[in-house]
Amino acid sequence: MRLFERRLYLLFTPSLCAADPWQTLELALGAGVDLVQWRCKEANRAGFERARETCRRFGVPLIVNDDVMLAMRGRAAGAHIGQTDMPADAARKVLVERCLGVSTHAPAEIAAAAAAGADYVGFGPCYPTSTKGYQVGKTPAEIEAAVAAAQQANLPLFAIGGITKAELPQLRTLGVDRIAVCSTILQSDDPAKATAELRRWL
Repeated sequence: MRLFERRLYLLFTPSLCAADPWQTLELALGAGVDLVQWRCKEANRAGFERARETCRRFGVPLIVNDDVMLAMRGRAAGAHIGQTDMPADAARKVLVERCLGVSTHAPAEIAAAAAAGADYVGFGPCYPTSTKGYQVGKTPAEIEAAVAAAQQANLPLFAIGGITKAELPQLRTLGVDRIAVCSTILQSDDPAKATAELRRWL
């Protein structure tokens, strides 16, 4: 399930929301988020199922972060893994036809994700971000190289890491046309407006 038509990926962690998380999710989906990741470190099956059903009402795929088996058992659209999680080729076998996303930090990792059967990659951190504790982002040259590697591999690439509407003009000049965000929407006092402002660039 390649995700070329998806542009705005929300990394949804209920505990990070400034307001009610479920209202935040619905407002974001209504304003243009078209891919969602369930990113909750603690076990929360009820929350996961509520997020899954909310996304289904809006016709938006829900991807599970890290937990490939939850993605399978919970009938999610797929799973997203990092470089230190389950190997991508093993995750591909478990997920069968479900979507597989892989976090990457360099062109070589993008090529490896493609070879393992990934459906998309996340690339970053493009800018410093407190969510993951990165103090330094990627250089423009590194971002351009990642975009080129993803194009060569025929994989959608979502730029990630510290992205707000202020960074989107630069990212667009570097060839980025898909982004993944967390606090920019979840911490906003107007999630719908924040989403719409991002979406204008995508």
